[in-house]
Amino acid sequence: MSHSLFEVHEFIRRVIALNLPEALWVRCELADVKDSRGHFYLDLVQKKEDGDEIIAQGQAVIWQKNYRALQKKLGLDMALLLQPGMEILLLAKPEFHERYGLKLMVEDIDPTYTMGKLELKRREIIRQLQAQNLLEKNRRLPLPPVVQRVAVLSSERAAGFQDFLKHLTENSFGYQFQIEFFQAAVQGIQVEKEMADQLQKLARRAADFDAVAIIRGGGARLDLAAFDSLELGKTVANLPLPVLTGIGHDVDETVLDLVAHTSLKTPTAVADFILHHNFAFESGVVNLGQVVKNIGQQALKEKDGQLRHLSQLLDFQLKNNFRQQKLMLDFIEKEIPVQLASHFSKQKIQLESLEKIVRLLSPETAMRRGFSIVLKNGKQVTDASELAVGEEVEVRLHRGAFIGTVKILQK
Repeated sequence: MSHSLFEVHEFIRRVIALNLPEALWVRCELADVKDSRGHFYLDLVQKKEDGDEIIAQGQAVIWQKNYRALQKKLGLDMALLLQPGMEILLLAKPEFHERYGLKLMVEDIDPTYTMGKLELKRREIIRQLQAQNLLEKNRRLPLPPVVQRVAVLSSERAAGFQDFLKHLTENSFGYQFQIEFFQAAVQGIQVEKEMADQLQKLARRAADFDAVAIIRGGGARLDLAAFDSLELGKTVANLPLPVLTGIGHDVDETVLDLVAHTSLKTPTAVADFILHHNFAFESGVVNLGQVVKNIGQQALKEKDGQLRHLSQLLDFQLKNNFRQQKLMLDFIEKEIPVQLASHFSKQKIQLESLEKIVRLLSPETAMRRGFSIVLKNGKQVTDASELAVGEEVEVRLHRGAFIGTVKILQK
C-alpha cells in the first residue's frame, strides 16, 4: 500500500502536534538571518562542543507581530541579538506544514543566555590574549608629549563622532589638530572586518600619526559584542601606534578596551584626555620656563652680589695700593737726595783716587822722575828694533828735548 507525500506530511504534522503540543526552549546558533516585510527567518545549527562540525540544523520564524512584542518586552534592539554566529535560547513551538516542512515558531527569547555565552567567549579571548602577552603591549608604547596628528576610526553615523570632533577642535586652549577619518562599522557583523582592514592601513602609515582614536556612541552591552573579537584584539595590540578607545559604555570593558593604550568611557572623554595630555606638556614647558627664569634671576643676583663684593674689594685694594705707593713715593722723595749726595760723594772720592793714579802713571810724572820719550818721525819708539844705526831720533825729557843720532843698537 502506497501513500502520497501529502499524506505522509499530514501524518507527521499530526504526530508532532499530538506529541509536542507546548513550546520548547531550544539552544542553538544562528547560521543566517533574513528579514522579509518585518518577518525574520532564522537558519539554526548546533555544532559539536569541541569543533565546528554541525550535528543538527533547522529553521525558525519570528512573525512580525511577535518580533515587535519581543522587542518591546526585552527592551533591546532585536537586530543586534539576531546576528549570525550568536548563540541564543528560543522558546519555540514546533510546527510541521505539509508544503513548507518543519519550522520552529518563536514565541520568546532569553537574552541572558546569549549574554552569558558572550561573556564566556569574552573571557576565553582575554585568556588567549594574556597567554600571548598582548594585553599590555599597546599600553607600553610611549604616547608622544604632544598629540596633534590623530587618526579617528569610527562611523560617520556614530553618535559620538561629531561630539568628539567638535570637542577636540573647538577647545578653549587654542590647540590645533590634524585629524584624518577612517570609516568603519561600529555595530554588527562588519565591525571586525572593516576595523581590521583600516587598522592594517594605519599600521602601514604609522609615521603619519601620533595616536589612533576608536570611538562610537553609547549603547547596551549587546551593542558592544562586536568589539569582543580575538582577531581585532590582536590587531590593536600589535598596532605600532597608541590606541585610545571611547566606545561609549560606563561599566563593562570590551576586549578592545583591555588591549588599548588608554580606555575611556566616551568619545568626548577621549577628546578631553588628548587636550589634558597636551595641556600637561604645555604646563610643564611653562613651569620649566619659570624655573629657568628663577634660576637665571637667582644666578644674576648671586653674580651681582659677587660683582659688588669684587668691586668693593678692588676699590679697597686700589686705595690700599695708592696709599702704599704714596708712602713709597714720599720715602723715595726724601731718600733720593740723601742717596744722591752719598753716591756723588763716593763717586767724587773714587774720581779723585783715579785722578791721582792717572797723574802717577802719566808720562810727565815718569819723565819728572828721569824717564824720557824717544820719537821717530813723530811716533813713539818702544822697541830698539824699530831703529837703525845712523837714524836721527827726538828725545823728549821732563824739561826740553834734543835730536840725536843712533850710534850703537843694543837688543
